[in-house]
Amino acid sequence: MLTALRRKIRFGMQRTVLIAVLLAVGIFSYAFLNLKFCFKLMSHRSLNLMCQKFEKHEYSGSLCEELCGSQSSFDNFQCPLNDMKTILFTAEKNGDLYAVKLARHNDDELSWTNNKGESIYPKIEEFHEIVKLHIILAYNVTLDDNMIRALVNQEIADDNSQQMVSFWRLFKDNNYMMGKLFDEESIFPAVLGSCGPYYATEGLQIVQSNPSIMQYLASNRVQRLKHALNIMEYIFRLDEMKPEPLKMCKMQVNRFGTASERRLKYQSAEHVYVESQLDKRLSRGIKCHAHQDCHFHSCRGLCDEEKQACTHIQQNNNFQIFCEHILLGGGTFQPGLLSGVRLSKALQQLVRMCVQPPKEHQVPGRQWAPNTQLALRLYNELKQLHQVAAAASAGSEVPDEGLARRGV
Repeated sequence: MLTALRRKIRFGMQRTVLIAVLLAVGIFSYAFLNLKFCFKLMSHRSLNLMCQKFEKHEYSGSLCEELCGSQSSFDNFQCPLNDMKTILFTAEKNGDLYAVKLARHNDDELSWTNNKGESIYPKIEEFHEIVKLHIILAYNVTLDDNMIRALVNQEIADDNSQQMVSFWRLFKDNNYMMGKLFDEESIFPAVLGSCGPYYATEGLQIVQSNPSIMQYLASNRVQRLKHALNIMEYIFRLDEMKPEPLKMCKMQVNRFGTASERRLKYQSAEHVYVESQLDKRLSRGIKCHAHQDCHFHSCRGLCDEEKQACTHIQQNNNFQIFCEHILLGGGTFQPGLLSGVRLSKALQQLVRMCVQPPKEHQVPGRQWAPNTQLALRLYNELKQLHQVAAAASAGSEVPDEGLARRGV
């Protein structure tokens, strides 16, 4: 009888745990399906914290006043459709979509300690010089004093160390800085304002969602080929950036989107670097036993077998990453844009050469980087295939339109 009682208690506990787990899964599933409920459950706390810091004068910036003021014109607060690692929530203002993000925390202290143990912060003019030096070292971009003041927006109150620290966090965030420094080139979402370490960018209309096995059943190859061409044009733009090219160490098809002007942009610049800084990062001499030890996400380094150290610059480039991760994808369950598309032997060969370029088609000093000539050949072949596919798709619709005109 005692055994039966124990069994009944154990079964009761298991059933309670199972119900609790199913309830939790149901709540989170509903949260992700209902983006407004998701915001109330997961992201509303961030907005409250931002406004509390603003009221205490610890945060400053134009976004504080817009989001926290009594006459706020923002509405339709939601969780993001994708990229929840970067975007906290989205909101609309006058029909425009804003994506609110939080700068990454950094351990680079802005203050120093005097002999009394007190934290000393730089004066505002000194802070401008610190920001200016950081931009030169990290991005190889030199800004004059007026541009630095415009970047800081003169929103830091005198002797307010908390506001200065939160702005320093912004300037150490690669995603924020890329958006500010390359705003005129329109390659990343435009930064629309900030509030302490929080900032808002324009929301993008994502062109291609997460790839899945259902892609093989979809009849959207014309759209996928067009998207591939647009991404290649985007990469050509990155290679033409001044003062030096930009390199993407993460490239995902569901991060490309368009804003109001319909120009293609990449949703997050978190893993985008100027060429010289990426080369320094990959060749800084860390210990290695294989080439993979020197890689940084999709950017490939090279291990010196004698020194057992990473001493070489980046060995691939944006086009190699594009061909491997965007065109080919990661296999059956992560198809690329060309998965399920019938390719000529010449085009198949060009894609293979792009992923593993032969010596005559390599960028000098970068053994896995296809050169511009190879990239242009691939672009032209893809463009021709797209034109043929588009013509065939349009031709297949003509009879139906003709029947409709005849009233059949």
